[in-house]
Amino acid sequence: MAHRVVVGSGLTMAVTKTSTATSSFVIESQYVRLTAGTPAGAHVSISQTSLSPTATTADYYIPATTSETLSMQRYSCPVVGVTTSDTATIIDCPEGMQVPFSVGNYVSFRAGISTMPDFDFNHARVTDVNTSNGVQGYHQTRLTCDANTGGIMTSFSAGGGFNVPGATLYSSARLAARSEGDPTGLHIIQVQTTGEA
Repeated sequence: MAHRVVVGSGLTMAVTKTSTATSSFVIESQYVRLTAGTPAGAHVSISQTSLSPTATTADYYIPATTSETLSMQRYSCPVVGVTTSDTATIIDCPEGMQVPFSVGNYVSFRAGISTMPDFDFNHARVTDVNTSNGVQGYHQTRLTCDANTGGIMTSFSAGGGFNVPGATLYSSARLAARSEGDPTGLHIIQVQTTGEA
């Protein structure tokens, strides 16, 4: 199967017999390509619902010097509003669109405009999805996450309006790995499949 690399998504980590985790990463493709180094293989675990995932010998095994492609759940949605808070940041998606995230998922936000980088955050846990209905209801267009955005003093708007082109909330993950024995390495990169080669 041929792959198209998602540019900028590559990570490399040292792996020992003690499980270690990567930093969080935005899921830009539903597939991730993992290559174990030498001399040992690696057990891996990908989590979209944990801040500190752990890999054990019961997790997926990649033999030394081989590659495997695993799948992840990729979700995203445009954002039209952000209400900042130290502990409970509120994200609003466009009317008529339901957020594809559930309580317990981890998300990362990209404001999509260079003049608003302070709004970007990584790997915040979804703590609530507002499913109220009726005339004043949110019909699952609003969620709350535990991102700390309380120090942001600017309003979330492009040129004073409410439409911020490119503002997107993404699913995010962390990957944990441990070696089968000797220290080794693991290369991680997101890919898109392009059919049989």
